[in-house]
Parts: sequence; structure tokens; C-alpha cells
Amino acid sequence: MSERKTHKKPTPRSKTRSTSQRGLAADRGAATRLRRTEKKVGETRAKGRRLTKKATLKRAVPRNSPRGASDGAATVPPFMVASAQQMRAQRQQAAKGKSKLPKAQSIGRVFIIIVALIAACAVVLFIVSRMPVFTITTVEADATEHVSSESIVQLAAVDQGSTLLNFDEAGIAERIKRNPWVSEVSYTREFPNTLKISVGERSVKAIITMSSGELAWCLGSDDIWIEPLSIQVGDGESFNDAALAQAQQMGVILITDVPSSVSPQAGSTASDDTITAVESFQSDFSSSFSSQIVSYSAPSASSVSCVLSNGLSISLGSASEIGTKEAIISSLIDKYPDRLTYINVRVTSSPSYRMIDSEDVQSGSGTSS
Repeated sequence: MSERKTHKKPTPRSKTRSTSQRGLAADRGAATRLRRTEKKVGETRAKGRRLTKKATLKRAVPRNSPRGASDGAATVPPFMVASAQQMRAQRQQAAKGKSKLPKAQSIGRVFIIIVALIAACAVVLFIVSRMPVFTITTVEADATEHVSSESIVQLAAVDQGSTLLNFDEAGIAERIKRNPWVSEVSYTREFPNTLKISVGERSVKAIITMSSGELAWCLGSDDIWIEPLSIQVGDGESFNDAALAQAQQMGVILITDVPSSVSPQAGSTASDDTITAVESFQSDFSSSFSSQIVSYSAPSASSVSCVLSNGLSISLGSASEIGTKEAIISSLIDKYPDRLTYINVRVTSSPSYRMIDSEDVQSGSGTSS
């Protein structure tokens, strides 16, 4: 009996392998198609975003556009609107930054402009001031009580060729003030060629007589010696009495017996001790008391005396404790009205006085004998 061999039917490897390969290829193709699809979708979305952004920028509605002007416009995503607003704000900020200069630079430019204008004005003024049309051809002056107009014009000595815009004001004033009566000078320009000069006179505050000789001087209110004063002495009248009459006529005080060491010079300052002592008394006394004084005698700075309008003579001594001395004098006058002839307050701790017993008291001359 023949042995029957049974053969197992072999599995077709090639067929199995081909089936697996076909499955893998199908999977790879599906993945590839999926990637391509995703790529196309991404490109489509990106393109859509670009087109949407471009359309938004082109079709943006103005701020002041009427309502409804944007109806039908494409809907813009919020993040794109915000981006557009940010870009617009950045551009505006950049424009502002360019239009504004730094503060220091602005100040510098303003300063340069001002300097340039001043320089231009100076040049114009320089040119105009030398134009011959304004050359001074006529000088006029107003006369005062003690200074004639001719004297003022002569002292002014305006330089030839000067114009109304460039004449030497300080030099002219200095020359005119050589007259001690003149205290100030002013000018008036009358175009095209007339210069008018006005002067202010120095006021007199005292007449001063010297102890040697019959000589009197006018002292200005600013302590400037003005000029000698001629005193007319009548028959039977002393020089000091005549000087007092002149002082009262002028409304000033009289200072007599000034030592010969005082040397007045017209236009100079009176700085002598005796004059300074008298001024201290006159300024420190109360106005009610100083108004009663008609004259002082000042042979030295420590031996000053005064005479009141009622003839009462008072020895004051040096210019110290002036307030105390006035208080003593006033108390004695109140205690013995119209009876005192002399008071001595040189030493305030021990004042003295003289008076008369008679009720018939007459006024004195106003000057010490």
C-alpha cells in the first residue's frame, strides 16, 4: 500500500506580502492627502486674512462719516481693528514727536531771534541817529530865578554836528551843573532840529554867616554850598540882624558865628563838624519845636546854641541827648511861660535857666548878643 503523503497547502507569501504593502501604501497616501489638504486649508486661511486686512484698510469708515455709512461693509475681526487703531496712534505720536522741538532748543532759537532783532534795531538806530536831517541847529533854555537862559545855553556847549538822537546828555548836564544853583537837567527834543533844556534849582535851607568878617553864604537843602549872599545892613542894624531878616524873608534858618576854619566853595559839600552838629539838632528836634527856632550860633561843634522866635536864648552844647534836652526845655517853658530869657541844657543832669520877675516881657531880636 503506497504511503500517501499529505502536503499542507502553502500560504502564498507573495500574496500576503502584497496585501500588506498595499495597505501601507494606502495609509501613506491618505496621510499625504491629509497633509496637502491641511496645507491648502492653511494657505486659504492666510490668504483670507490678508485679503480681509487689505479690504479693511481700504474700506475703513472715517471718524466723522454719517451713521450707516459702513452698512454692508465686510465684518472686520476685533483683533484687526485694534491693530489698525494702534498703528494709527503710533503714526500720530510720531508726527507729534517730529513737530515738537526739545524745550532747550526752542528757548535757544527764541534767544537767537531776540538777539538778532536787538542787533537790527541797534543798527537802524545808529544809522537814523546820524542822519543830517536831525542835526541840532537851535538850543533853547528856560530861565530860573537865579540862572538865565543865556547862561544855560552857554554852559551846555552842545557839540557841533550833534543830532537830537545822539547828543552827549551826560556831558551837557555836567557842564550846566557847574552853576551851583542847578541841581538837575532835563531835555525836550522838538523835531526836526531843536533841543530845549530845562533845569531845576537847588533850594536853600540856611544862611550861614562867618565869625570873621561880614560874609554870608547860601547852603542848599542837599548840603551843597551855593554862593555868597549879599547882606544889606541898615542904619543902626547889626550884620546878624540884617542876615536874620534876609533868612526870614527867604523862609530859612540862620546859622551865625561859624568858625573861620569853615571854607565854603560853590558846588562843594558842607561837611564841617559845626554845620553837621546844627543839622543834627534841627533834624532830631520835633517839628513843633524846630519850627520855633529862627537862628543857631555855632562857634564850635560842642558849643551850639539857638534862639527861638520869642527871643528865648538856649545853650544846647554838643549834639547829644537831643530828645532829653528838648524835653527839659519844653517843661521849663510850660512851667514859666513868657518869663524865661535863657536856658542852659549843655549838661542834662543839671540844667539852669534865667527869668525875669516882671510880667511885662517883650520879644527879643532873635539872635544871640
